[in-house]
Formats: sequence, C-alpha cells, structure tokens
Amino acid sequence: MPNQESQILEERSYSAQSRIRAPGGILPGMFRDLWRSRELAGQLFLREIRQRYRQSVLGFLWILVPPLATATVFVILNARKILNIDPTDIPYPLYVLLGTLLWQIFAESVLAPLRAFDGCVAIMIKINMPREAPILTGLAQVGFFAMVQMIPALGIMLWSGVTFTWSMLLAPVAMLMLMLLGTAIGLFLVPLGGLYRDVSEGSSMALKVIFFLTPVVYPAPTSWPWSLLATLNPIVPLLQGARDLMAKGAMQDPVSFWITSALTLALLAVALLFYRLATPLVLERMGA
Repeated sequence: MPNQESQILEERSYSAQSRIRAPGGILPGMFRDLWRSRELAGQLFLREIRQRYRQSVLGFLWILVPPLATATVFVILNARKILNIDPTDIPYPLYVLLGTLLWQIFAESVLAPLRAFDGCVAIMIKINMPREAPILTGLAQVGFFAMVQMIPALGIMLWSGVTFTWSMLLAPVAMLMLMLLGTAIGLFLVPLGGLYRDVSEGSSMALKVIFFLTPVVYPAPTSWPWSLLATLNPIVPLLQGARDLMAKGAMQDPVSFWITSALTLALLAVALLFYRLATPLVLERMGA
C-alpha cells in the first residue's frame, strides 16, 4: 500500500516533441502553475520588500519621492511660465501628480518582471519551482507601490475639491489594466534580460524617453503629427482613463479605453505563453 508521501507526488512526463505544436495543453498548465505559485510568490514578495528597504532611512517614502519630485518640478516650471503647457480640464497640480503617479505604476510594471526573474534565477536553476512565481511577485510589488502612491494622490484630490462619485470606484480597474500592459511588455523582455544586462538598462532609458512622448504632464496634442503619435501610443487611453476616473469620475474616451484593455488582455496571454516557452531555454543556457 503506497504511503501518503508517494500519493502526493506529482507525475510528469517529458517528450522531445515541441510544446508549441499543442498550445491547448500549455495554457491549462500555465494557469494551474500561476495558481499554485501564489504562496511562494507571497514569500518572495516579502523577501524583496525587506531587502529593498532594510538599510534605508526613509524606507517606504522612497516609493513616493520620484513621482512627487517629478510632479513638483513640472508644477514649478509651469507656474513660472518656463514651459508653455496648454490648459488642462482639471487643476494642473492634480493633473501632473496623477499623471506621474500612474506613469510610475506603468514603468514599475515593465521593470518588475525583469527584476523578479533576476532575483529568482539562482533558485530556478537549482530547483524545479513554478516559473510563474516571479511574475506574481512582480505584480504584487507593483500593486503594493500603487497603494502607497495613492496616499498623496487622495490628499491632493481632497485639497483640489474633487467630489466623490461612485464611478470613481472603477479607477482601480483602469490602474490594473495599466499594470497588466506594463507586465505584458516586461514578460517579452525577460528572456533577453536574463541573458544580457543591457536589456534592463536599455528598458529604463527607453521608459524615460517614452515618458516625454506620452501626455503625462501635458494634455494630449491635437495637432498633426503629434496627435497621431498619441493615438498610436497604447499607454495613453489607459493612463488618461485612470486619471479621468480618479479626478472626474468619468472617462473622456471610454471606447478607446475598453478597446485597449481588451488588446492588453490578449497581449498578456501571448506574453505569458512566450514566457513559459522561453524560460526553460534561458535557464538552461544561464546554468550551463
């Protein structure tokens, strides 16, 4: 009679046939491993948070410093007429603060999979842990950062006289879509980022450039060709939708938001599939 330990062991069969030929069998296993890795991801999340701020004097305040400093600089430049920024439909301090906070959430979502994977490489090479655990760890970190960053946003909203409406409760959904878009992009970068450190540095530099090409601290341009650039930027509908819901309780362009959200979910599914297929090859090469 088999003992209890043998009953709980998982059986796995390996084949030389490429799994890409049967994607229907990959997706159930991928979502199953995502669910199974939630506890491990929680432990990795706590470890990363403790290590990141263990020897820091300001601690979690460093989550707020970058967006607040950026917003303050642009508010001062606009007030001194150094920058010629068009009028916004909400007070500019609130506009730029919400924009920089939301951008920070997106940027962290792009870089979080790279950082989480890099922090778990040594473990994944040695043991057969769920490859999806770093993904959940990165999402948990971004979600934690988002909650902390919304504290000053709520204070500025109250100071600006924003009236609460029930539709504002949809703002976390818009923020989640922004996080998922960044995560999908980050997942495509993970395989190369695991092999080449240049990918992480290049991604950080690219995000700084994209920041100025996205209407984060200025209204979306209406003149061509800059209007076309804003139209083709998938970040714009999600960021503007989240900012509109937080500040006004209604989105200016809900159609673009929901279309981009649907495309984001589709892109995320493809990114997860790509990540699952590419990760074993990357780990094999890194462990060689």
